[in-house]
Amino acid sequence: MRIFTVGGREYAALTVLGSDDFDAMEVAEMTDAGRGGLLLEFRMDEGSAKLTHLGAEVDIPLLRASLEIFREDFLEPRRAAGLPLPPW
Repeated sequence: MRIFTVGGREYAALTVLGSDDFDAMEVAEMTDAGRGGLLLEFRMDEGSAKLTHLGAEVDIPLLRASLEIFREDFLEPRRAAGLPLPPW
């Protein structure tokens, strides 16, 4: 889990190892009460990288920050290991 801040609000990017078919990253807002609802979900398999959930309250700065974390946590390790990458 990675915690990051956008516009003074705190968010968590959670890596979900779905199955042999795909891996996912979920983004949720963190509040005093804990983890809030799902805002974004990215899924990646050998052939694609997709945004599979986009909440109604997601602004562009949050989307950009989330994409950067997805790139760092999912795509860059695959590139460094010499594994095939989905179209990006």
